[in-house]
Amino acid sequence: MIDGFVERSLDEIRFWSRIMKEHSLFLRLGFRCEDTQLIQEANQFYHLFEQIEQRAHSFTSQIDPEQMKKFNSEVQQAATGIFAFKRKILGLILNGKMQGANNFPLLVDHISREANYFRKRLIELNEGKLKPLADAIIKENVFFLRIMADHAKFIGHLLDPSERKLVDMARNFSNDFDQLVFQARDLDSMKPQSQTV
Repeated sequence: MIDGFVERSLDEIRFWSRIMKEHSLFLRLGFRCEDTQLIQEANQFYHLFEQIEQRAHSFTSQIDPEQMKKFNSEVQQAATGIFAFKRKILGLILNGKMQGANNFPLLVDHISREANYFRKRLIELNEGKLKPLADAIIKENVFFLRIMADHAKFIGHLLDPSERKLVDMARNFSNDFDQLVFQARDLDSMKPQSQTV
């Protein structure tokens, strides 16, 4: 296995397991009281990723690469599970089967994209791909720029409208990131030509 595999894997798992745990909490808080099954599922994912996070912090960089690969696969299955859960919720919202909840469709789509990114990243690590290839770097930039634009939109939505300067700042950040997404997508569409030069 390539040098740095264990460290990179632990860094990714420590970071993203905390994010997945927070997403579970956000979803749970957005459900209606009568959505008991969904609340229970969200709680299960919260506890699952809390355990994963604790285990990842208990490992050192001296862990055997094969053991790390096994842990990556285990965490990848958990990430796939929460990704499917988030997409199920999005489907319920979009099909009008979940009224009155505070989980906005864009938010659920947003957090499912992050779960899918985490899932794919673990697969790449186990395949020995520590650093993304040139094409993947562009796609990763598009992904994170879109994530940041979404964050700015959510922040703007959650602010008190009387905080006009903060609302304007959030809107401006959102617009800036949207423009960067468009530029990155343009670059992505140009890449076959730039690789032949």
